[in-house]
Amino acid sequence: MRLNSSWAQITLFPALWATLWCTVAYINPLGHLSTWSLNDGSGAYRWLVPFFGPVSQDWVVAAWAVVCSQAVGAWFIFESPTLLPVDEHAASLSDVQSILSSHAPSILLLALMSLSIPSFLLDNFPLPVSTISTSTPLTVGCVLPPFQRYQHHSLTLDDYISESKKLQNSAKFLLWPEGAVSFNSEAERDAGFEQVRRSITSYVGVSFEETFTDPRDPNGSTGSKRTGIAVMSNSSASPYLFYYKRHLVPIAESFSLTHSPLPPGLFDAVLSHPKDVSPSKWAPGPNHTRSVPLTTSICLDFAAASPFSDLKSRPALVLAPARTWDLSVGYAMWLQARQRAEEIGTIVLWCDGGKGGVSGVAGGGYSEIAQVGTGSWTKTVGIPYPFNDRRTFFAQFGDIALLLFWGFVFGKYSLGPFLYFSALKSVLWIWTQVGRLRGTSSKAVSQREEAVRDSSPLLVDL
Repeated sequence: MRLNSSWAQITLFPALWATLWCTVAYINPLGHLSTWSLNDGSGAYRWLVPFFGPVSQDWVVAAWAVVCSQAVGAWFIFESPTLLPVDEHAASLSDVQSILSSHAPSILLLALMSLSIPSFLLDNFPLPVSTISTSTPLTVGCVLPPFQRYQHHSLTLDDYISESKKLQNSAKFLLWPEGAVSFNSEAERDAGFEQVRRSITSYVGVSFEETFTDPRDPNGSTGSKRTGIAVMSNSSASPYLFYYKRHLVPIAESFSLTHSPLPPGLFDAVLSHPKDVSPSKWAPGPNHTRSVPLTTSICLDFAAASPFSDLKSRPALVLAPARTWDLSVGYAMWLQARQRAEEIGTIVLWCDGGKGGVSGVAGGGYSEIAQVGTGSWTKTVGIPYPFNDRRTFFAQFGDIALLLFWGFVFGKYSLGPFLYFSALKSVLWIWTQVGRLRGTSSKAVSQREEAVRDSSPLLVDL
């Protein structure tokens, strides 16, 4: 099929590029780890991620490549036209000069420049944790018992409980790393959970590895292993949430563990008012409590394409236990967790118990690593209040942006001018908001400074 429109010809490569890497992410067992896509840095186009996901970044990069190649091609062809034999390549040269002489490259350049403008107007700072009228302060903790304290290379359930007790007075949500403890049966697992509930007052995300009866064996004589996480507290006799790992590392895990087909669930954690805040100022009656929607996922699941697409509402916090085997792998997975946090508009508590594991809080304005290696830590984050649980555009519609990208290709001549005028309209609308933003800039600056002071992690070494 021949594309006669110059606009279609220059937008074909970006559409192909975005489609290629989106397809690879879906069909490869390593998900986005097997793609080239940019996950590091803030960039001028990161604000597109909650709307169009990672395919938007792939399309932008390819579109800039087209713009640059067109600029180089224009210089090369018009400066040295005799380098191409006219008698053999006249038609090809005519097509190239037609593209270069059209307005399509200029329109694409204008569109790319317009798409970068919101990054200069929109901030991505954490919420002030002390302003309880607009944010819910939430202290989270990653439980990583150090060898120096417990002298165990294989940490036990008692070790994790003892370490959690040291953090429960300062952190409302605690998370153990992936496969922190092992259970040989479901009965042993339930007994271990009961011991955790009796000992710890905070919400605890207990990640574990368990042996269970293989449902495919009618005799029940065959056992299988799986990795999961259960969220519990002393306020409930049973865990609030169960989740089992869905994506296993090829060879390293796929031969010894069983994956789960079930998507993550969601539950509302109830928070009572802090000691220094009156009940009426914390929340309206009769209960005077706030709720924090919470979900979970485990390590490699974060590299999968759209791992939270089955959630019906947006979570405020994602508990994410992990266990990687190398610092470079740990950092790569940390970037994946940060990307997923941006896509669905949430905060991820990433707790990596592997050798040289990278741990921290991502999303909601947070992007810095809090810990490398073992050693428990806590951090206070701000959750918007009242919390808007409406899902982001990408969380609702996934990679539907690919249809838009291919619409650019097959829109022929009418789509180029349409994008031109749409871009101008968007720029005008953006600049009408500048006055409003400037009117509140002084207040925003003071809140940001306060947020920066409050967002530094507190390392716990008791």
